[in-house]
Amino acid sequence: MKKTSISDTTAADAFIHETHWELAEKTRMGKYLTAVETDFISKEVDFSKTRLVLDVGAESGRISLFALNAKTAVAVVGVDIDVTSLKRHRQRTKQTCVVAADARYLPFKSDVFDAVFMIEVLDYVPELNVALNDCSRVLKFGSSCVLSFGNKSSFKGKLKGLKGKPYLHSFKGVLQDLPESGFVCKTSWGFNWLLFGRTSQNRLVPVFIWLERVLRLRKLCRYSPWVICHIVKPLNNT
Repeated sequence: MKKTSISDTTAADAFIHETHWELAEKTRMGKYLTAVETDFISKEVDFSKTRLVLDVGAESGRISLFALNAKTAVAVVGVDIDVTSLKRHRQRTKQTCVVAADARYLPFKSDVFDAVFMIEVLDYVPELNVALNDCSRVLKFGSSCVLSFGNKSSFKGKLKGLKGKPYLHSFKGVLQDLPESGFVCKTSWGFNWLLFGRTSQNRLVPVFIWLERVLRLRKLCRYSPWVICHIVKPLNNT
């Protein structure tokens, strides 16, 4: 598959507005979701041993910017299928390399990345095995991938299915597919039990966040609306 590099922002691109994801990130719900994802990454990924990061589904740079700030020596490559989002990404930072490509067909050599992030990407990729296999291919042995996705076997997932907008994968299904791609799951959290949409500014959001923590719902991954996982490509993988 031919890859497309995104050059520095041109004058014609100077007025690209904030993307949906940027606007959502500023809401109460958006801040909560980003906080869970970045907190998980901080706890699970050792950035002192990480030099080259691949952010798949980078969009306008939400996770890429976090990785850059986590350790100044880290280099980040952002991949997304949407060129306009990547141009916005370039507006926000010139410190990353951005490439327009499909998550299922990553245009990179094998065994080159120290960490891969696939945050909220699998919800747009029906071919789970294809995406996981290519992620494993570009990742170094002994290195980590963090991925998050909507859990179609959750109550919220089933409701979305009834509305014709189902999640694509279940937590159980993802776990079953990991070994075939050369991965093992090290840690997982369940989250987004809240009753609100991503862009909600509802004043009750902090209350539900507190309840989620007190009730220890992060441990109920099988039933959780969303799941975030730390998966590893073992050193002894052959």
